[in-house]
Amino acid sequence: MPVISVDILRGRTEAQKAALARELTDAFQRTCGSSRERIYVIIRDVPTENWAIGGEMCTNLPAPAPALASEPASSAAH
Repeated sequence: MPVISVDILRGRTEAQKAALARELTDAFQRTCGSSRERIYVIIRDVPTENWAIGGEMCTNLPAPAPALASEPASSAAH
């Protein structure tokens, strides 16, 4: 029985978490061949006061944590 565990910053909707669970299950099934009924997904919502980025607690960062930004950051091509 495969178990996929995901820790995310609190704030996602139930619909977003359900979509994430489906996508992770689909990806695992596609790449590893397990049956859907045997794939478990555990999503843990972590409050920002219990999360650090770059050694700084999210609650102490001057700007919202990247995962909490309303729009995804654009990535520069390397």
